[in-house]
Amino acid sequence: MHATHPTDRLHGLDAIRGLALLLGVLLHTTMSFLPGPQIWVVADASRSTTLSITFFVIHMMRMTVFFLIAGFFGRMICHRVGWRAFAIDRLKRIAVPLVVAWPIVFGAILVVIAAGDGWKKPPTLPALSAANFPLTHLWFLYVLLILYLAALTLRGIVARLDTLAQFRRVIDATTRVILGPWAAFVLAVPVATALYRHPYWAMWFGIPTPDASLYPNTAALTTYGLGLALGWLVHRQSAIILPRWTRQWVLHLVVAVAATGICLAMAGVVPLLMPVPQSSRKLWYAATYAVALWSWTFAMLGMGLRFLGAFSPWRRYLADASYWIYLAHLPLVMALQMVVAPWVLPWQVKLPVILAVVMTLLLLTYHYLVRPTFIGATLNGRRHPRATSSHHQHLGATVMRMLTLALVLPAALAAQPPRPPAAIPLDTVLARHAAAVGPAHTITARRTTMRITGMAPFPLPIKVEAMRPNLIRKEVNIQGSIQITGYDGADAWRIDPFVAGGAKPMDVPAAELSDLMEETDFDGPLFNTKAKGHRIAYLGPAIVSIGARKVPVHSVKLTLKTGPESVVHLDATTYLEVKRVQTRPVAGRDNTMEITSSDYRAVGGLQVPHLIEIMPEGVAQPIRLVFERVELNVPLERRQFVRGTAKR
Repeated sequence: MHATHPTDRLHGLDAIRGLALLLGVLLHTTMSFLPGPQIWVVADASRSTTLSITFFVIHMMRMTVFFLIAGFFGRMICHRVGWRAFAIDRLKRIAVPLVVAWPIVFGAILVVIAAGDGWKKPPTLPALSAANFPLTHLWFLYVLLILYLAALTLRGIVARLDTLAQFRRVIDATTRVILGPWAAFVLAVPVATALYRHPYWAMWFGIPTPDASLYPNTAALTTYGLGLALGWLVHRQSAIILPRWTRQWVLHLVVAVAATGICLAMAGVVPLLMPVPQSSRKLWYAATYAVALWSWTFAMLGMGLRFLGAFSPWRRYLADASYWIYLAHLPLVMALQMVVAPWVLPWQVKLPVILAVVMTLLLLTYHYLVRPTFIGATLNGRRHPRATSSHHQHLGATVMRMLTLALVLPAALAAQPPRPPAAIPLDTVLARHAAAVGPAHTITARRTTMRITGMAPFPLPIKVEAMRPNLIRKEVNIQGSIQITGYDGADAWRIDPFVAGGAKPMDVPAAELSDLMEETDFDGPLFNTKAKGHRIAYLGPAIVSIGARKVPVHSVKLTLKTGPESVVHLDATTYLEVKRVQTRPVAGRDNTMEITSSDYRAVGGLQVPHLIEIMPEGVAQPIRLVFERVELNVPLERRQFVRGTAKR
């Protein structure tokens, strides 16, 4: 936290400290829009790799910046008022907000989650223990207390043993050497080591967030502890180090951007929760990530000192408000994400609406309920008088206008129902669909690995290989036993370990044969429809329901050569298939099922859905096909599709 005396205030660092907290609001707001599997309490219909890169960069650097500045200002206050007064001040402004805010914030999060689930069950607290404690986004206060306690302890030991200050002079000289132009590479060593040694490290998410336990992980303690220690030591010789950062911000920014680009090239732009195995790739990524982390930190500090060093009442006000905003924002962000998720609007509209409403409401509460009260005195170190100047009165009026706009805009947008698109010729619809999918004619073979849920009590791994024009082979792993189904263009066969004599190839059951034949169409029935003998008709524009969303579509009726019919809905904006309704015989009677396709990703120039949900009539939960890997033009041999090829 910053010093309380205006004359001691370094406005550039104070502005960057506030920015680091406010970036946390943006970080959490992006999480419902991230592409790939759902990792947040709600997944928006509009996903964005732009926002995943934004999340990646913010998560990489903001907390290291915060802890370094916390160390700098912490030592400033401790040096001025003494360690006892400093300890009391930290308890008041960090421990008290943590203890008071956590049950309120966590309870609000549970209520928001329960409301988003339709109040199917009341919110309940998990069984809390030191190893299982959901600190939520308030973890930074808990870790900050631990690090300040460690800093005071080390300070006391050094002061007692180093009576002639010889050791401190060595530390100061070492700090000056480390913080040269190469600082990011030197400091990357301990961070990279901690990341490499961290078990089950999901490398895309960088420093593992210590938010689920009262035992912070080693990687987080190493990184943020090093940041706070560095800030503490820099304050001892700020007249030397701060001008150096001011001069070198361009260098650090260039290194940060380059190292971040390398990290994204290695990890991808789609969030991945899977841990990475111990390997040279993990080590190189950890090292590059650590260099990027420290380079961003020094670049941000340098830019703050260079461009934000002068006093600004607005920046000062936002820096003061940032603590309250960060403490209170998360339940409100979650609630608004759930509200806007079904809107048929792009993320470029939804995300600014969420941010506008959240920031306006929290600035209003800060201005009227926090800043002039004992809460403001606790958070900011002093209580500001209530609107005693024309500046504050003007600010209040401005904030009120912002609130009115922020509340009216989303209400107006939500009140607008989606409209069907204009009707267009069938040939145009099919041509746009083909262009949206990509150059499918260039693909001759593919291999897909996925997992299926909803068919068994456990996920079923499955691998599907296919070749033009209609060869297919499927391998389903059922608790270690492999069921193989194949078609070589003329003969459909199966090796099924779950039936008597299943070790030998047998004919595919008649009830499944028609479905298998539909799967053998390499490109799908909407490509070269007439040449395949299918019939297709344009049903016109429509609005279809996909979960809670209303989606404008172009609908076509497809009648296969063999007789089965389907209605296919193509998104009116992307022209990709989003829903299919078809009727097929099941157990002797016709059964209607809805098939939705989503999470489209570019693979080899094609747009491929990575989530398909099948909802048969009369079933409560869908069957979900989650694509884990799609490979195009892989080397396959025709013999592996021939009856009886259990082994390659």
